[in-house]
Amino acid sequence: MIKANTLTTYQLKIITLVAMVIDHVAWAWVDTYSITGELMHTIGRLVAPMMAYFLAMGIASTRNAGRYLGRLFGFAVMSQPVFMWFQYQIGMVDTIGDVMWGNVLFTLTVSLAVLMVWRQAWPMATKVMAVIGLCLVADLSEYGMAMVLWAMIFDRLRLHKAQMLMVYVLSLPIAYILIYGINATVGLGMMHFGWLLAVPLIALHHGVQGRAIPLWLGGRYFFYGFYPAHLALIAVAVSCL
Repeated sequence: MIKANTLTTYQLKIITLVAMVIDHVAWAWVDTYSITGELMHTIGRLVAPMMAYFLAMGIASTRNAGRYLGRLFGFAVMSQPVFMWFQYQIGMVDTIGDVMWGNVLFTLTVSLAVLMVWRQAWPMATKVMAVIGLCLVADLSEYGMAMVLWAMIFDRLRLHKAQMLMVYVLSLPIAYILIYGINATVGLGMMHFGWLLAVPLIALHHGVQGRAIPLWLGGRYFFYGFYPAHLALIAVAVSCL
C-alpha cells in the first residue's frame, strides 16, 4: 500500500520525463534569455540529479549489474546520432560534426561503471585510479564528473536519506564548477538552482516501485527509449517549422 505524501519510482520517473521535455522544448523554441526560458530550464535542471538517483537505486536492486551496464551503453550508442541531430537543429552547433560530446546516457553508463568498480574487492589505490580514469571519460559527455559525483553520493548514502540529501546539497557548488567552471550558466544565470528541486522529490520517495509500464509501450525499456524518441520528435518539428 502506498502511503500518503509519498512518490513511487514510477511517479518520479514520469515527473523527470516531463521536466526533460520542458527543458528540451525550451532549447528549441523559447528565448534562452527570457524569464520563461529561465523557468523552463530551471525545471529541467532536476533531470540530471534524478537520473543519478535512479542509477543508484537501480544498481542496488539489479541482479546483474553487467547486463544493466550493457543496456545503458546500448541505448547511449543508439541515442548519439539523434542527440547530435537535435543539437544541430536547435542551433547549438553549426554542423552536426561539431557535436563533440556524448549524450547523458553515456555519462550514466560511466557513472554506473564507477559504482561497480567501487564495489569490487580491489586495493583502494586500484579503485581510486580506476575511478579517476572513468571520471575523465565521463567528462566527455553531458554533466561529466558532476553526474559521477551525484551517483556516488546517492549510492553510498542510500540507506541514510537525510545525510544523503544534505551531502547532495553541499555538493552543488562543486558540481557547478565541474560543469561550468567559473563561468556563469547560460540564460539569466539562475537555472542551476533547479538542482534543488530534486531534494523534495527524493525526500518523498520511499522505494515503492508503483505501477509498471505496459509491455506494448516497451515495459522497462520505455524510459530508456523515451530519451532518443523525444529528441527526434523535437528535432523533426524544428526542421519542419
